[in-house]
Amino acid sequence: MNVVEGLKPVFEGFQAGRIGFQRLLFGFLKGPFLLEEDRRLRNQLAAAAAHEETHRQLSQENERLRALIGFRKRSPWVLIPAEVIGHELNLWSRTLLVDKGARDGLKSGMAVITEVGLVGRVSEVGPSASRVILTTDSHFRVAATLSPSRISGLATGTSSGECLLTYLPLNAEIKEGEKVLTSGGRSFCPDGVLIGSAGKARIDASNMFLISRIRPAVQAGSLEEILIVRQNDSE
Repeated sequence: MNVVEGLKPVFEGFQAGRIGFQRLLFGFLKGPFLLEEDRRLRNQLAAAAAHEETHRQLSQENERLRALIGFRKRSPWVLIPAEVIGHELNLWSRTLLVDKGARDGLKSGMAVITEVGLVGRVSEVGPSASRVILTTDSHFRVAATLSPSRISGLATGTSSGECLLTYLPLNAEIKEGEKVLTSGGRSFCPDGVLIGSAGKARIDASNMFLISRIRPAVQAGSLEEILIVRQNDSE
């Protein structure tokens, strides 16, 4: 074996060590740049996700407003649009606060609706804001009729946050899922506004009439815009 062949393993070992050291040094120097690049990419992804969520929310808001505007144009009633600026949903009170008041033509007792159905009625009116009690508030009452059976009763809120259809005749044949509509007449609310759908009927504790739990058509907890009903211009 000549000298060159004998030194070859030494040179190869030295070369491997040098390359390993270079890679280690390069990795050490590149580390902060990789961290910064990772941070930059994460920020870009977060910004893109936020932009997408904003776009989705704006799209949903646009759809809601289009539906309200279309319903308002088709409605036979004079409707005052308002935005929901507060919710009070607890065991003692189930109400909304809206950004319209006396200066906008609101009066206590006016019906509050959406394009889907009945929300409740105006209970308190200030100069520029008002309170609305929901169909599930214990102070809520409205005459109601089942459709298509045309059986009449009284829709009432409860302290447990439900809406019940009460004072139904004991011999009435209530079909689960029937629509519950407002009856109109001397009520604060026009005739034919959807309150919700009827659940299974049962005999009241007094044994004098049937009751049925109503599944409300409007999910008040997610409301952002509502319409207040003026049944005619003289109101």
